[in-house]
This record gives sequence, C-alpha cells and structure tokens, in this order.
Amino acid sequence: MIVSTCNNFHFEIACPICGYGSWTEDKVPDNYNIEIAKRKLAEMDNKEKDEAIELYYEDNIPLIARLKRKEDF
Repeated sequence: MIVSTCNNFHFEIACPICGYGSWTEDKVPDNYNIEIAKRKLAEMDNKEKDEAIELYYEDNIPLIARLKRKEDF
C-alpha cells in the first residue's frame, strides 16, 4: 500500500495491485477485482511484483486495470 498525506491532514491510501484507493470518498474495489489480484499475486515472483509497483508509480494504473486491458476476465 502507498500512503501519503497533505497539509490538511487528509490521507490517501492506494494499492498498486488491486486498485484500492481512498481520499475523501471511499473507493473500494469490488470482490471480483480483489480475487483476480490475489490469484495473479500468487502466480508472480518478487521481481514481477516489484515491476508492477514501479509501473504504478509511473502512470498511476494499478495491476488489475492493466490485466483487464490485456485479457477479458
């Protein structure tokens, strides 16, 4: 999870894998996305996980969104 804060004490939490995000509105991924993320994480080695997280830092697109673009789940 990535956690950041602003001067006004709002916290932003984001998961680069499943897409969970929270600011003032709670944006929680559906269970389907969470299950896909769990399954993919189980299949990935540490290097692949690190690459997915770095890609998230570059363009703010979580792994689950990338997977949905490549394949139809």
